[in-house]
Amino acid sequence: MSTFRFIIGNRRFLGFGLLCTIGANIGQTFFIALFGNNIRSEFSLSHGDFGAVYAIATLMSALVIIWAGRRIDHIDLRLYSAIVLIGLALAAGALSVANNMIVLIAALFGLRLFGQGLLRHTAVVSMAKYFEETRGRAMSVVSLGYPIGESIFPIMAIAAIAYLGWRDTWGVIALIITFALLPLSQFLLKGHSERHQKYEKEKSEKERHLEEKNILRDPHFYIILLGALMAPFLLTGIFFHQLALADAKGWDIAWLASSFPAFAGATVFSSLLSGPLVDKHGPGRILPFFLLPLIAAMAVIALGQHMIWLPIYLALAGLTTGTSGVLITASWADTYGTKRLGSVRAISSSFTVLSTAISPLLAGALLDQGVGFHALGVGAMIIAFGALLGVQIPAQRLRNTKKTA
Repeated sequence: MSTFRFIIGNRRFLGFGLLCTIGANIGQTFFIALFGNNIRSEFSLSHGDFGAVYAIATLMSALVIIWAGRRIDHIDLRLYSAIVLIGLALAAGALSVANNMIVLIAALFGLRLFGQGLLRHTAVVSMAKYFEETRGRAMSVVSLGYPIGESIFPIMAIAAIAYLGWRDTWGVIALIITFALLPLSQFLLKGHSERHQKYEKEKSEKERHLEEKNILRDPHFYIILLGALMAPFLLTGIFFHQLALADAKGWDIAWLASSFPAFAGATVFSSLLSGPLVDKHGPGRILPFFLLPLIAAMAVIALGQHMIWLPIYLALAGLTTGTSGVLITASWADTYGTKRLGSVRAISSSFTVLSTAISPLLAGALLDQGVGFHALGVGAMIIAFGALLGVQIPAQRLRNTKKTA
C-alpha cells in the first residue's frame, strides 16, 4: 500500500493523531519560551529564576505522567483524549490570569503535563497500538504535527502578543482548545469502538502476558531511553534560552523566528523518510545513526557565528527530531509489544519531561555563571556521542528480532 492510499484509507484516525501532535506544541518549551521575557518582566525573574520555576513545574509533571500516562492502556481513548484537552485548556486559561507564583507554577505544570506530556503521549501510543504493519508510516504522518506547530506557532504567537498582549493570547488559546480542538478530536474518533475490538481480538498471547516489571529489568530499555532523551534534553535547554543564544551570536530576533521553518522542514523530511524505512527494515537498522545530525547541530552551536549557521543548526536538529519521533516508539513496540505500550511510554515520557526540566535550569545556571555557548555546544556533543555508542547494543538485538520475525 502506498503512503498516499494509506493516508486516505485511515484519514480520520490519522487526523486525530495529527490534531494531538499539533496541540502538543502548546506545551512545548519552544512555544512557552516565546512568552519568557513577558513572564520574567511581570514576575521580576532572572533567566536563572525563570529556569528554576519552569523546572519545578516540569518536574511535577514528570512525576504525574508516570501514573497518568499508564491510564491510556485502560481508559477509552475518546474519554482519555477529552480529559487531556480539557486539562490543557484549563492550564492555558490559568496562565492568562496568573497573578502570583503559585498560579504561575500551576499553569506551567498543566501546560507541560497535558501538552508536551500527555497529548503527545496520546498521539504516539494510539498510532503505535492500532497500526501493526504500517506503524512507522502512521507515526511519521502524525509526527508532522510537531513541525507544523514549530513553523507557524512562533510567528502567530509573536503577532498575537504584539496585538493582544501575552495574557490575552493565552486566553484565546484556551478558547481554541475548548471550542475547536476538543469537539474535533471526538469527531475524528468516531468508530473507535470497532477499531479497539479488532485490536483486542488480534493481540498476541505473548503481549497478554508481558509484565511491566520485566521490561524495567531489561538494560536495553534504559540504553534506548538514553538515546531518546538526547534531542529533548539538549534542544530544550537551547530553545528555552534561544533569545540569549541569539544575543550571544549577534543573530537578529526576527531572523531567529523566521529560521524555525528550517527545523520544521527537516523534521518533516526525516519523519516521512524514516516511517517507511522502519516498516520495511525495522528500527534496528536506523537506531545506530539517528543521533549523528544532532551531534553536528551541537557542533554548530559551539563553533558557528555567522547568521547562516542558525537555520543550518535548526535543520540538523530537525533531522534527529523527526526520526526520533518515529523510531523510538517503534523500538518499544517491536521489543515489548503494544499491550503495555502506554505504560512503557509513560515511563519514557516521564524521563523525557524530567530531562526537559533539568536542561533549562542547568543551562540557565551555566549562563548566569558566564559559561558561553561554545562550551555548552562542546559538552552537548560529547554527551550525544556517548549515547550514540550506547544504542548500538539494543540496535543489534532489534535487528536479530527482525530476522527471526
